[in-house]
Amino acid sequence: MWQVINSRKTKRTFQVLFNLILWGMWVGLPLLSPVHQTHEVSHPHPHDNPEFSEHIWVELITVMPLFYVITLLLIPFVFKKKGIWFFFASLILTNVAFFLVQMLFHHLFLEFEHEHGTAPEILGAFPLIMVSAIASAYGLLLEFLEQDANKEEQKNEQLKSELAFLRSQISPHFIFNILNSIVYLIRTKASEKAEDVTMRLSSLMRYMLYDSDQTMVPLTNEFAYLENYIDLQKMRFDGNVDFKFQVNGDGAGHLIEPMLLIPFVENAVKHGVGLVDKPFIYVTLETTDHGLHFQVKNKKGKEEQVFKDPSSGIGLKNVKRRLELLYPKKHELVIEEDDVNFSVDLHLTLK
Repeated sequence: MWQVINSRKTKRTFQVLFNLILWGMWVGLPLLSPVHQTHEVSHPHPHDNPEFSEHIWVELITVMPLFYVITLLLIPFVFKKKGIWFFFASLILTNVAFFLVQMLFHHLFLEFEHEHGTAPEILGAFPLIMVSAIASAYGLLLEFLEQDANKEEQKNEQLKSELAFLRSQISPHFIFNILNSIVYLIRTKASEKAEDVTMRLSSLMRYMLYDSDQTMVPLTNEFAYLENYIDLQKMRFDGNVDFKFQVNGDGAGHLIEPMLLIPFVENAVKHGVGLVDKPFIYVTLETTDHGLHFQVKNKKGKEEQVFKDPSSGIGLKNVKRRLELLYPKKHELVIEEDDVNFSVDLHLTLK
């Protein structure tokens, strides 16, 4: 959205500067022309020079209004709605109309007689043609800039909608996984761990429901969320899965999209336990001055042994798309797997 705002601010600045420069040069250049300089002795002040006075009046009555009729009326309402041929026809008719106004103005109000042989009415057609060309080019350029800004804004709105949809999928996906863990704990020897489990689950739910609504959260919050989730899984599997969670650096001063890393860990838990011989899940987080290096590695079972959940893969597809939307050209994701192991390696540039 900032790019769109900046583009429109640039457009407004361009409009103001263009108009100031155009009319400053259009009105002022005759003062520097050789014809005007020959009258400097007899007419030391510009307003005493009838030729310059005529020039100013013609600009005010015909040339300037023609410019704004083209840019404010013909291009927005004729060119955009009727097409280029209607625009050219209306441009010719408008020029003829202003030329007639200019002729009438010459005959009724101007007493100055040109010393040249060419009639002033004929000479007056050239400024009209010239300003028509300038106005058409200027107006079409503004129209192109506006269309470009609208396309950018529409694209941003589509990306925002897609991102909102992706983030809305996180909560139910997480709830399904965590409820499976809680059901297992309830069915087994978890009564002595009930208080600890409840506290950790409360912390996870609070983060999911409140912090995940924010655009960005401190990286330390994401670390704490991952640690609580992994501790809860350790309770669930009660030492039957080798969990390792290592953090290098405190992450202070960095911000990250909430719940961006958890899908990788959830995927490891979902596919790295069960019918797996000596399962392990290793999670490593390393922060630098510029970002984050995140790794997840797990052992997996044989393909024919793994139960295929209909929702399998939703979390990874979701997070890949979120990375594309939120961190374009600021992330490197490598996912590798062989017959035994599955690994995720993510480098992320953070704010």
